[in-house]
Amino acid sequence: MAKSANIFLDEGATGPGVEAQANDAGHESQVLTYSPDRGTAIRILNAVSAGMMSGVPVAMKLRDTDGNLIPTNSTVFFAVKRAGQSSFHRISEEVNGLGHWHRTDLTTQLNSDNIDNSKVELQYPEASGQTGSPNSVTVRDIDEFAVVVISPVEIDPAETVIQLDTDALEGPFSR
Repeated sequence: MAKSANIFLDEGATGPGVEAQANDAGHESQVLTYSPDRGTAIRILNAVSAGMMSGVPVAMKLRDTDGNLIPTNSTVFFAVKRAGQSSFHRISEEVNGLGHWHRTDLTTQLNSDNIDNSKVELQYPEASGQTGSPNSVTVRDIDEFAVVVISPVEIDPAETVIQLDTDALEGPFSR
């Protein structure tokens, strides 16, 4: 059976190659990072067969150390740090309101009736000179993918759930 990428944080437990950390409250911070195994890469797809809209379906419940949901006006986006770069670059839209994820339970977030509300649309990085949405983003073993959060409170990885829909992930494959 072929191994497939599974990028998730489930109350402290993570998928292979995934690391979780608390954010720096009030600042742009990676709360989940992922790097493929040596010699491999994955592709994050901007479309899945479920729903009508493009984007990466993601289930989230972002909680603080007291188990409370973080403020709905917090921001979430995806980023990649390429080999040789010193910082992460945005590869998705900024989600500036978490109301859907707060109001909707995890199972319902990714069901066919709600999946479009749970999608984060990939975008070309600002530095690429391209505009619009790519079909996919490739993350090589020498790169690092991140879920980035800007929130006035610190997220507790032991209380938080983030799950990228596995239908939006291809690989790992040899590069």
